[in-house]
Amino acid sequence: MDRLYPLMHLADSALPAGGYAFSNGLEGAYQLGLLDEPGALEEFVHSALMAAAYGEIPFVHSCYVESDEGAVAEMLHFYDAMIAAPAMRRASLILGKNWLRLMAGLYPEVKFANLRRAHAHYTVVFGLALRAAGFAQADAQQLYMFQVLRDQMSAAVRLGIVGPMEATRRQLGLYVHCEELMAEVAGRPYAQATRCAPQLDIAQSVHDDLYSRLFQS
Repeated sequence: MDRLYPLMHLADSALPAGGYAFSNGLEGAYQLGLLDEPGALEEFVHSALMAAAYGEIPFVHSCYVESDEGAVAEMLHFYDAMIAAPAMRRASLILGKNWLRLMAGLYPEVKFANLRRAHAHYTVVFGLALRAAGFAQADAQQLYMFQVLRDQMSAAVRLGIVGPMEATRRQLGLYVHCEELMAEVAGRPYAQATRCAPQLDIAQSVHDDLYSRLFQS
């Protein structure tokens, strides 16, 4: 069977992975008033995509290179140490657990038990699970970037920053930017991953102090 259909299935926002409740700090930025100016949302989403490309995609790449148990454990600890905001750490662990549960249900013939660890962060188990399920690295990386962009625009719609049609139009226009970022970090291992968007860390750090919260982070 062509792998496009299963890949599209995993990209569906209706998938019960918990990603629908993840804003990557956009809710905190909105509450801080950082998205009030014209063009602010686009700048924030650009920063989120850059952060994903430079800080997350190297881990997905390494998931297709590292197979030794010790190397995988070291990668998970490395990722854990890179997370600054407590809300982001909790969300990452919750999403990682949900992703493994989902993949185990969709692909019962694949053994995911060895991925259930104390620090099963989403980005790492995302790459490991897709590799185990037989998806190509390029497809896994593209799916990851799509999820980041999709979740940002979905969060913006539910916060009332933009309407559904405008969000869809903006999302379509950003796919080229995603490909450009992917080309910039191609082949980069997780040890070279960087946090390059401090505004995201600031927005994420205030999430727990918000009066009301719609998202994990």
